[in-house]
Amino acid sequence: MYDLRRLAMLLEIHERGTLAAAAKALHLTSSAVSQQLSTLEKEVGAPLLRKVGRHVELTTEALILAESTRNVLSELDAARTRISLLEGIPAGQVRLAIFQSAAQALLPGALKYLAEDAPQVELHAVQINPETGLILTRSREFDMVISESYPHRFIPEHAELTSELLTHDTLHLVVAADSGVEDLAGAAHLPWVFEGEHNTSRVWAIDQCRAAGFEPQVRYVIDDLGTHLQLAAAGAAAVLPGFALANLARSAEADSVKVIPLPGEPKRKIFVTVRSESAEQPAIKAVKEALRHAVDSAPR
Repeated sequence: MYDLRRLAMLLEIHERGTLAAAAKALHLTSSAVSQQLSTLEKEVGAPLLRKVGRHVELTTEALILAESTRNVLSELDAARTRISLLEGIPAGQVRLAIFQSAAQALLPGALKYLAEDAPQVELHAVQINPETGLILTRSREFDMVISESYPHRFIPEHAELTSELLTHDTLHLVVAADSGVEDLAGAAHLPWVFEGEHNTSRVWAIDQCRAAGFEPQVRYVIDDLGTHLQLAAAGAAAVLPGFALANLARSAEADSVKVIPLPGEPKRKIFVTVRSESAEQPAIKAVKEALRHAVDSAPR
């Protein structure tokens, strides 16, 4: 009989490509994961990994085990759902992966709703980028993730996950109030602030600048959107979503920035994504409802 915890480690390695990444996700050391995998190899009687450059690949035997493990974990998710439906009352821990602007806009309202309507649900939230959140929800580090898609771009599809649209969030150009800029093309001479290189929001925003006829001067690379707003007030240009501007009227930058519509008034889509077998769990449904309530009550 194979140990399910070791099989889950093998699946993590398959999902992430390196022992170090799998160890980090599992909150273990790389040596501890290696030792467990060595034990599993002895149980199986065959090598499970082969090194390819800086990554590792699973052998044919390991791929069979990984796929079987995925099926077993899905069945356990389904069993948990059936058991929770017998109780009928939303209860237990729900682990949520959420990106920064969604956390600021939605978490306070969601927590208030849960405290009043589902007090036995214990929500744990971690700020993380949506792409990583999807992978970690698939691998069961999280129960659900708030994900996003920008116009003409789509969130990665995973067969094990199901997504529901929460809302649309309008995207804006933000510049200093005294910049004299009136539209996107007028911001061509300004220094720009963007998120990190592989972030979807950055790629999309740069494409908008190019469509307006210029290559933006990337001067600042900052993930915190509050800092984007502060830099815009100081003379930079930024593309910010409505979630990040929701409390602008009460912020220190209220009189220092100008919010300008982008061509076509584009919107990103905000989704809540869970594993398919978990979607009907009362606690999961309660958190979804709390997020919808937060969307309805969030300032715009």
